[in-house]
Amino acid sequence: MKKSLIFGMVAVLLLPLLVIGCKEEEPAAPEMPALNGGQEAVLIEISCDDFMAQNHMTRDVQLIRPGSLIVSLCSNPTTGFQWAEAENSNPSAVLEVSHNFVEPQATGEPVVGAPSKDVWVFDSQNPGSATVKMSYGRPWEGGEKDEWTLTLNITVK
Repeated sequence: MKKSLIFGMVAVLLLPLLVIGCKEEEPAAPEMPALNGGQEAVLIEISCDDFMAQNHMTRDVQLIRPGSLIVSLCSNPTTGFQWAEAENSNPSAVLEVSHNFVEPQATGEPVVGAPSKDVWVFDSQNPGSATVKMSYGRPWEGGEKDEWTLTLNITVK
């Protein structure tokens, strides 16, 4: 009797562990870009709605060295629009280390025309200032240029 009671209690206690262990794993979230030495990072994220409300934006940014700036901007290449290469006035102050296109997270069937993101990472290099300009448009001859722009006035301390 005691053995069956103990066995029953152990089974009841272990059952939640078995259920948790059998749960289907969720897909891993996309990794955040590597930062400059794991130091301070500043994030600027601008959605399509933000750009629809204001097509041309300027942001002032201060970075502590070592530090990184992550810029995430709405993008939708299915419309023919894309972000041009960032124009950096002073790479000795802040340097672009990556630029990646991030597709929208699928929640079932892929949605044609769903907005996605372009993500840049800039690392501080030396004290100083730089202006980084980004432009969104259709790159071919006769295509719309500078439909959306972002100008970053960066100060590295």
